[in-house]
Amino acid sequence: MKKRILNLIIPLLFMTGCSCEYNLKIEENTFKEEIKLIADDQAEVSLFNEKWEVSSNKDQNVPGGDPSTAEAVDDNMYKYNLSNNMLTFNYDFSQNGYRNSTAVSKCYNNFTVTNYQNSIIISTPSKAICFDNYPSLNNIVINITTDKEIISNNADSSNGNTYTWKLSKDSNKSINMVIDNTNMNENPSSSNNNQEHNEKKEKDYTMYIFSGILLAVVLIGYLVFSIIKKKSNDRDV
Repeated sequence: MKKRILNLIIPLLFMTGCSCEYNLKIEENTFKEEIKLIADDQAEVSLFNEKWEVSSNKDQNVPGGDPSTAEAVDDNMYKYNLSNNMLTFNYDFSQNGYRNSTAVSKCYNNFTVTNYQNSIIISTPSKAICFDNYPSLNNIVINITTDKEIISNNADSSNGNTYTWKLSKDSNKSINMVIDNTNMNENPSSSNNNQEHNEKKEKDYTMYIFSGILLAVVLIGYLVFSIIKKKSNDRDV
């Protein structure tokens, strides 16, 4: 059965006083995206009460097409949940898949996720087009969370391993973050080899320590024996 594909948040943001919280959690090779849309009154909440079928891939959200002829993209659909006045969309991407995020493409024309040497660079233009496209959108809070080391960023604030940007209609602010990617692409076999190597090194260190202690005991024993023998010889004289 073919699905009706809707552009993310297009119908929702033609409301009064909507706000958005965008959360991105980077875990190993997975980019976990969450978009929270918060309505201000009951009339707006009523617009949330329908089946939202939104493709996570921007290339499958083409405005102006006939919804009845839209391609079935069940595997690429955002999961959504309605709770009170909040509608939440979720999708877990690979790094390559995240480059085509529908949510991000609706706010930035030239969003990039680039690998450079041992780092991942996330970058956007300073102009967030979603405020122009959806005039009723008042503000966006962007949170990026990762347990990887952050080399550089231009976040407004940070709390632990979460970095936050706050955007409004008057903002002229890009999103820039460089993440240490040294171990992110490490495969399991490589990880196991490193673990075995570390365990071998620990065993080697243990042998060295034991040998050192044994040598010290032998030397101390020899020294004590020499002192006793010397005293014995002095008494015999």
